[in-house]
Amino acid sequence: MTSSRTGKPLVSSLLALLFVLAFVAPFLQYDYLAGPETPFDPVQAGSIRYGVILAIALVWLGVQLFWKAPTEATKLGMSVSATIVWLAITLFFNFHEPQYGGPVAFFTLMGGLAIVLLWTRFLADEITF
Repeated sequence: MTSSRTGKPLVSSLLALLFVLAFVAPFLQYDYLAGPETPFDPVQAGSIRYGVILAIALVWLGVQLFWKAPTEATKLGMSVSATIVWLAITLFFNFHEPQYGGPVAFFTLMGGLAIVLLWTRFLADEITF
């Protein structure tokens, strides 16, 4: 029997925060990695950047799939992770970009509705562990 107290939501949220930081960290930006101070060409710089992002995403997915925890803890960890990623899109994306600004804004609003529905479920009083 597994304990009802698990660190899975905390680890999940930390990995989601690390995933967001991998997108915005200055030392993982394409311009820095392909710049004159580093020995990488543009293809290597892109491979390093997106390799780190993909590795973090795969670790997050592995935690969600293979860490044995109660179902409610898994749902809470995924809700916290979704909230962190949604907040990052809301705060860091340039919505004034003419090609992608409108569609990303629409799906960000729809994602915000989903986040509200997720947290409404957790803030309701009917959940038992």
